[in-house]
Amino acid sequence: MGESEPERSHTGTTQRRIRTAPARLRDHARRVTRRPGPDRDLALLTLKSGTAGVLAWSLAAYVIESPQPTYAPFTALLVVQSTAYRSLLHSGRYVLAVVLGVLAAGAAGPALGENPAAFAAMLAVTLVIGRWQRLGSQGLQVSVAGTFAYNALSGTHLSMLAQIIEMAALGAATGLTVSLLVLPPLRYRTAEQGSAQLAHAVQLLLRDVGQGLHDGLPDQETVQDWMRRARRLDRTLSSAREAVETGAESTRYNPRLWLRPHSASTNFRGYRTLVESLARASEQLRSICYGLARLRELDRSVTPDEDFLRCYGQLLGTLSRAASEIGTLAGDGADEAPLHRSLREARAQRGALAEQAAGEAWVSHGVLLTDVERLLTEFHHAHEHGAPHPT
Repeated sequence: MGESEPERSHTGTTQRRIRTAPARLRDHARRVTRRPGPDRDLALLTLKSGTAGVLAWSLAAYVIESPQPTYAPFTALLVVQSTAYRSLLHSGRYVLAVVLGVLAAGAAGPALGENPAAFAAMLAVTLVIGRWQRLGSQGLQVSVAGTFAYNALSGTHLSMLAQIIEMAALGAATGLTVSLLVLPPLRYRTAEQGSAQLAHAVQLLLRDVGQGLHDGLPDQETVQDWMRRARRLDRTLSSAREAVETGAESTRYNPRLWLRPHSASTNFRGYRTLVESLARASEQLRSICYGLARLRELDRSVTPDEDFLRCYGQLLGTLSRAASEIGTLAGDGADEAPLHRSLREARAQRGALAEQAAGEAWVSHGVLLTDVERLLTEFHHAHEHGAPHPT
């Protein structure tokens, strides 16, 4: 009997997956070897974790000849993190958590014996200790270490307490050494990309709103779409802030900075300034979209006419061009920078619109023009005080 249609479809899908698997692997390998990025970072972190685990186990089993060698690689794997700062933080917290857990297990056995009540008392104590804020995400390791150490430390095996702590310290030291000395990442590019993506999102929305006002106020559905996109800028903003903070964190306690004469902290203060200025600009852009949506609810006698809205759209188009030029280093002087030329043009357009608005219509005109003025201020501040490129 021949295959049914669903069976043939399933077989074809499986074959395509089998055929494309090598291609996906080749693409992944190409991304890892040819350019920096998340794929390379993940591959490097995996390699460093494996190296630290094997090295810690080898030292524990063959050099120290500990009866508890597995504590060392387990600790090493937990300690190796994406940045030098996180590795330092995790190593200190984990070793402290292990010491507290092992001490709790070591005290419970001799004091209460080896029974369910003693184990419950030990577990309760370690869970309470694990809530200590200084331990952070490693707080649970207090209970984990106490649980694994409980049987080993009961009765006459208290001598193993020091050995378990020694293995945890060995694993932490091994993992920390690998993290600090084997290509600890400096993620300037992460911060640059995060701020650039936020500026690009602002630029696109400004461009689309400006083009949409060419023939006057568009339909309600279009304006509502602008408002939804303006609200989505919050997510782009969160990603940009996270990217900047991840980049800044990568420089803390990073040995590679010892070979560089400049100060990385200055650069990341500039990135933060750039992102926060764009955050305030996003709020003004959201206010513009909201103001355009409210125009339909106002009396026609006090709403801007099509000519005003068309000129206002041209002004937003100029601001869109300015958003694309924030942080560019072209031009030797401030007046020659592309962004400053765009801002001068936008201020001239705003001045002409302010003169055009008069009488009762200023209620609606003024709100729109005020938001534009604030956008101009934030763009200027972002460009002047932000640092989109490291020294």
